[in-house]
Amino acid sequence: MIHHLRLAVSVIALGLLGACASAPPVNSVATVAVQATVAPADLVAGHSHAVRMRAALQAAGVSAEVISAGRVVRVACATMSDGTWGGLGVLPEGARAANDSVWRIRVLDVGDNDREAVNPLTTPVPALNWSGKSAYTFVPNWRELGRRSNLDPVPLPSDQEDRYHVVFSRYLVRCSG
Repeated sequence: MIHHLRLAVSVIALGLLGACASAPPVNSVATVAVQATVAPADLVAGHSHAVRMRAALQAAGVSAEVISAGRVVRVACATMSDGTWGGLGVLPEGARAANDSVWRIRVLDVGDNDREAVNPLTTPVPALNWSGKSAYTFVPNWRELGRRSNLDPVPLPSDQEDRYHVVFSRYLVRCSG
């Protein structure tokens, strides 16, 4: 009986941990930051990442004209501290997106470890402008100041505190942003 109880608790704990870092649900709207525009040259390389992107864009029916127009971007959002979800976003016709700009994305496909997700971006969210910014500043004289660390956190504005996670020392918008 105790063995079954431990097993059940373990399964529940794993399920909860998995849910913490999971992708946004299919048929939802998430918030993502633009990481980079995908150029046609990015897709001609033979490495696995380029092969995966080419296959995903082809499967999603994204034309070479859309790619050449600069409408395909790499996107990411934070699922938890140091946990991300992302893929490729397709901008609306005529739209451009700067790196670190924040957009809403309609999640039709979450992708997986072997396949890039390709989803349409819908609208920019200009009020969320901290993605990509450093979450820490360097304190060169930390020892002289008697500190235990050479980094100071960079605080977010109070109206944006719950919209970001720190991912690899930088702010990244939460998927639920």
